Amino acid sequence: MSRPGLLALSFVFLLPVAPLEASDTAPDEARARLRTYLAADGGRLTDELASAARDRGYFCVRCHGETGVSRMPLVPNLAGQNAYYLLEQIERFASGERNDHIMTPLARQLAPDDRALLAFYYASQRPRPHAIEATLKERGEARYRQVCVACHGSDARGGERYARLASQHPEYLRRRLYQFQARTDGEGSVMTGIARTLSDEDISVIAAYLASLP
Repeated sequence: MSRPGLLALSFVFLLPVAPLEASDTAPDEARARLRTYLAADGGRLTDELASAARDRGYFCVRCHGETGVSRMPLVPNLAGQNAYYLLEQIERFASGERNDHIMTPLARQLAPDDRALLAFYYASQRPRPHAIEATLKERGEARYRQVCVACHGSDARGGERYARLASQHPEYLRRRLYQFQARTDGEGSVMTGIARTLSDEDISVIAAYLASLP
């Protein structure tokens, strides 16, 4: 897709989202393509693929930054996220399982190969840790290891099923935890239960600790 075509997608933000008529094979096609990218050249992102990803995902830069380090503290960083996890989130937006007035219409515009390529590209980028005061990190690490490590890992880098939290914006992490606390629709029930055990101080120090991790 050309850059003018991708720029035109910004107008989709103002339009109602029609029900998706997607092929049942699209997620399988995208996952198979992602496996191909990860297997080729030892999983290395080539210059050619990087250029193609930047072209096809030109609209992503406005919010998530060219290398997946977002320009806005309430927008998640994508750099270094697990490729399969990223692809799964794109597919969930495209199917309507996750709904967002920006991400849903954009995800639906992407062919399976584009979804796989963007997931591979952002997963290959280098995250950027935040400088955080040492005592906050220490307190946050202790609380993180009590309540989060089982799913997100000792290094907070997650995996295929669980998000990477390391190097994430602290403002984004705080907001998401408060959103989980407030949920009443049953979605994200595991995280909702965990978030509701956290005090305001817990949330603040955990977010600070995670933001500081490479």
